[in-house]
Amino acid sequence: MKSYLVILVAALSAGVLATPHPALNPLLQGREVCNHPGECGWFESGQCEYHCDGYGGFQYMQDCGWRRKRCCCVKATG
Repeated sequence: MKSYLVILVAALSAGVLATPHPALNPLLQGREVCNHPGECGWFESGQCEYHCDGYGGFQYMQDCGWRRKRCCCVKATG
């Protein structure tokens, strides 16, 4: 009985781990790509417009963990 339970749990675990991730929502995909990323830091918020000057402009700030952020620019065309 115990070995059957172990085999069942192993099979279910393998099935869950092998399941592909669903496609991301199109609204969220734009935030996944960071064009011309800045350095991660705690004091980068006032420098984003300067950092993105010449790259199409400032788009948003991306979270880097530990409450740090980095600047992400609009993708330059041309």
